[in-house]
Amino acid sequence: MTGDLGELLNGFNRMATQLENYDEANIEELKAAQTKQQTLIATMADGAILLDSQGKIVLTNPTAKRLFRWEGRFLEGKHFLNEIPEILSNDLHTNIESILNREKEKDDLRFSLGEPARTLRIVLQSVLDTNKVELKGIAVTIQDLTREVELNAAQNRFISNVSHELRTPLFNIKSYVETLHDLKDQLSDEEQIEFLGIANSETDRLTRLVNDVLDLSRLESGKIVQLEQMDIKPAIEQTLRNYRLNATEKNVSLAHDIEETIPPILGNFDLLLQVFDNLLGNGLKFSPKNSALIIRAYTWPDSCPAFPPSIKNDQAPQCELVSPLPKVRIEIADTGSGISQADQEKIFDRFYRVENSVHTEQGTGLGLSIVRGIIEKHGGEIRMASELGVGTTFWFDLSLAQSDKDELLTKAINNSDSFSGSEIKEII
Repeated sequence: MTGDLGELLNGFNRMATQLENYDEANIEELKAAQTKQQTLIATMADGAILLDSQGKIVLTNPTAKRLFRWEGRFLEGKHFLNEIPEILSNDLHTNIESILNREKEKDDLRFSLGEPARTLRIVLQSVLDTNKVELKGIAVTIQDLTREVELNAAQNRFISNVSHELRTPLFNIKSYVETLHDLKDQLSDEEQIEFLGIANSETDRLTRLVNDVLDLSRLESGKIVQLEQMDIKPAIEQTLRNYRLNATEKNVSLAHDIEETIPPILGNFDLLLQVFDNLLGNGLKFSPKNSALIIRAYTWPDSCPAFPPSIKNDQAPQCELVSPLPKVRIEIADTGSGISQADQEKIFDRFYRVENSVHTEQGTGLGLSIVRGIIEKHGGEIRMASELGVGTTFWFDLSLAQSDKDELLTKAINNSDSFSGSEIKEII
């Protein structure tokens, strides 16, 4: 047996042997071994409980107490099955009795309990004397696998969604190319052009999907994004130029409002260009004719020069130098169809699409997930406000060029951890 559990059981067995051969000469050695064992148990990431040969609690570590809400309780000498949730006690009773009766030495079980449901792995392992004859007790370890189960389910959904999204354009491309190949002489020139156009469009759709999946994979890989000093205005203006023609054809007003003296930021030009492209493209897609779409960039909170108090008038208005520094806030606002509250709760999920009268199948459903990932890599957070029939505004903050890069990196890591962390949570 390896890992924390293996070392724990070996330690229990060593301590049992020392107790059997105990004498005055080895008291210090025994105390040292006990201290080491207690430290190991206390620092284990998993819950650890030691039962005696009657199934009574001998010791518990902090993780086990937290999982079962045992903080502040004296549990030594109490029957383990009487102190855990009844549903879990009923399920474990037979397994513990089997080990106490020496019918088996180990059991590995999984349970789902609580609301919201928590998934637990509970390992029961007999602790024997050095001769492997007498049962000293049972070592119980508890692992909270909830996050692992959730990630596996999310991964399966992701693979299923990717497979579905890939299958559709591939099927369409194959169908139209086969038709052109098999019935070329029977198709008019107009039909051939139409079929080639559809195949080409579906190829573009497939390319977008593959690129988006790769982008999302890179963002979630933990790779550090290099941030450099840059001006935000050129990235905004380039994005507006890219969409100007589409906006004109749709009769949508496209504008920007950039603070005249907006300071440089720490950012990645290409990634921020991708953010603007996704958000502006979405806004334009969901904007009806004669509506408006605008990008704003300004310092937030508003800053002002800081002057020392005047000798003659120490009551003169002045700005206090504070930390952290102000940031540049970016807003992308439209006066389009808006997003319902139910959709807002899922809008950043992978492959989620808002279904309404203006929805098209051109998107992959990954754009906003990518936006969120990029902003998190910049140490920020994407937010939104929307109302049906009124419009939608997305906004986020970017750090100024003189900001601490190490602090920004820490924020980016914390943002990523908040999405994919594996913190221990209570089960009851």
